[in-house]
Amino acid sequence: MKKYLLIMVLIFGWISLSAQTSRIENAGFEKWEDVVGIPSNHPEPVNWSTIKSSDNSSINPLAPVNWDQSNVAHRGKYSVKLFNVSALGLVATGTLTNGRVHSEMNPDSGYVYTDTTNPLWNTPFTGRPDSLVGWFTCQPVSGDHGNVLAILHTGYAQHPPANGDSSTWIAKASFNLPSAVVKTWMRFSVPFKYYSDKNPQYILLVLTSGNGTKAIAGSSAKFDDLDVIYKTTGIKTHNRAGLKVFTSYNKLYIALKNAPQGIYRIRVLNILGQVQYTTSLKSEENETISLSLPPGIYLVQAQQGSNVLVKKVMIR
Repeated sequence: MKKYLLIMVLIFGWISLSAQTSRIENAGFEKWEDVVGIPSNHPEPVNWSTIKSSDNSSINPLAPVNWDQSNVAHRGKYSVKLFNVSALGLVATGTLTNGRVHSEMNPDSGYVYTDTTNPLWNTPFTGRPDSLVGWFTCQPVSGDHGNVLAILHTGYAQHPPANGDSSTWIAKASFNLPSAVVKTWMRFSVPFKYYSDKNPQYILLVLTSGNGTKAIAGSSAKFDDLDVIYKTTGIKTHNRAGLKVFTSYNKLYIALKNAPQGIYRIRVLNILGQVQYTTSLKSEENETISLSLPPGIYLVQAQQGSNVLVKKVMIR
């Protein structure tokens, strides 16, 4: 549930918005709070909400607890664990959002949304980041998978959109967790797909441990250290004139121009640091690679002894 900050604003007479409108609140899930109507041994992450704090007060007491404060963290003390639970003949998908849940007895009628009229249920956000990143582990039941979703938008927005109306959406980033078990923390990175050149007003985030209304009881996932990456931050690159990289028509073009003489080891790495391609090039040579890589951010590294050239490239 969102912490109510009006008292602090009234006391101090000001509040800095610059840091709040470009990052994710409580992205490391280190802050938790007890919420009225939810058992005290099941706090919610501050600035996040669950199905038991939905806008349907008649269903909330019947809704199962399908999240937990996990002390197995990627960094810090806590992460959040979500899990799918069978209840009332249905499967309640482990769901966490920085907006609010609208719940119905028919899961197909449920959704999450940004309530622009109440600061408890919205997160102001005015940046235009390149990508959404974070860390996860998962234990899905066969045929199931979790998801991470971020929507940058103006005004009111919900997911799934009502009658398919996503006219207020500025950008969307969506990452499906693997359908296989991941026991150690793994980093994900997914680019934002922009639909408009406008600046957003809010960010709506949704984390799940299962595949929406098709989720299967027993699947679980942990999440930690969410973040957004901007063009000028997040990944350190050594921009030297010697390495030229760009993508075009599903091909990656790599060239060494004005680089110190020698043979360079070329590697293409994904955001997890896993090598996707390797070759060798002499200075002043170039190579075109046919790609079969998923969308995301990649690093192209050229190394000759202690001389290392690195470029970042995004595949959409």
